[in-house]
Amino acid sequence: MFRSKLPAFRKLPAFALTMGLAATVLTACASDSGNQVEFWTMGLKPQFTGYMEDTIAAFEQANPGVDVDWIDLPASAIEQKALSSVAGGNPPDLINLNPAFSSKLARQGALVELGEAVPADVLAQYYPASLDATRIDGKLYGLPWYLSTQVSVINQGNLSKAGVSDLPKTFRELTRHASALQKAGFQPFLPSFGDGNKLLELLSMDGVTLLSADGKKAAFDTPEGRASFAYWVGLYKDGAIAKESLSLDHREVVDRFQAGQTTVLPAGPQFLTLIKQNAPELYAQLEVGPQLAGTSGKVGVGVMNLVVPKGAKHQEQAIALAQFITNAENQLAFSKLVPILPSVKEAAQAEYFTKLPENPTLEDRARQIAAQQLERAELLVPPLPRHDELAKALNQAFQNAALGKMTSEEALSKAAADWDRILSK
Repeated sequence: MFRSKLPAFRKLPAFALTMGLAATVLTACASDSGNQVEFWTMGLKPQFTGYMEDTIAAFEQANPGVDVDWIDLPASAIEQKALSSVAGGNPPDLINLNPAFSSKLARQGALVELGEAVPADVLAQYYPASLDATRIDGKLYGLPWYLSTQVSVINQGNLSKAGVSDLPKTFRELTRHASALQKAGFQPFLPSFGDGNKLLELLSMDGVTLLSADGKKAAFDTPEGRASFAYWVGLYKDGAIAKESLSLDHREVVDRFQAGQTTVLPAGPQFLTLIKQNAPELYAQLEVGPQLAGTSGKVGVGVMNLVVPKGAKHQEQAIALAQFITNAENQLAFSKLVPILPSVKEAAQAEYFTKLPENPTLEDRARQIAAQQLERAELLVPPLPRHDELAKALNQAFQNAALGKMTSEEALSKAAADWDRILSK
């Protein structure tokens, strides 16, 4: 039996006592007291220990005879441990992973396909884009747990000092003010090109298709792709974005924003809490808006999911636990503890996301904006085979063009050829 580290008299919250689908799924096998489900998560202890213990205890109550062994691992360690456990033939039953790594395991044949294992009416409850995060060749390999969409965190003080009155809604609106902002001593924004996915996301936001329908060829060396690629290269060459953006990761970008050096930070609502703690004077000058858009108007969504390894000893119970963890009641409760978004539509339509309190905070407004975007959010970067190699090839092409080693067209064509070669392996 799962043992809570909290006092025995603690009462389970109402949301955790939901006797839903999980109880129905496991009726036939619940009498087997040897059903211990090993469940790995990343980075939830100690802040969310109480929530997880209550939710797991409720699942066990709904499924007598099924015990859950919950193991929380650092985000930096979980992927290597997952690989080792799969290779050693002794994986956990359920793992919390990001889509990129989940897709890597799925392509190696290491994950259970969930499209037929989970009822269609249950799958219909999730946002389609969240399911697409681990759908490969039409097959589903993960259930989405929680989501995020970016909002624009805007330093109104910088805009005012530069004589800009309108809040920018797109990257191109923002960069039109680059000269005025730089004269006032500020950068419009810093794209974190040091993060492998950033350029892929920006191209997709401009409506550029990254991969051919059969997944075997690059699809971005088109007029639309060349125009988008040249736009970002041009911003770098013109100095509209700082030279160091080629190597910056998101953490460094946040630090620059907190120092007041940049004007707009595309980020999840959770970063508002960080800024409020670290830079209260800056926080007082902030406004929030929808995610900065590219030419297509697409809104991106980030996903964290739950997967079941093929070598898991208790696959049926693990699939039931994944459905229970991600149901509307449990996701809504989790969202009230941490600024995330639920992957189940019913939870995202709750008043917590749709109705502002009488005196809304910046965080309240950011949460509402982020949730409203879910209806039209898309997975900007699909699960890519050999993802890291593809991202590296495109980023190298961008650096070659930005630094003048190649023209923009030559660099993009070379990247497409590199993708075709990588994908042919």
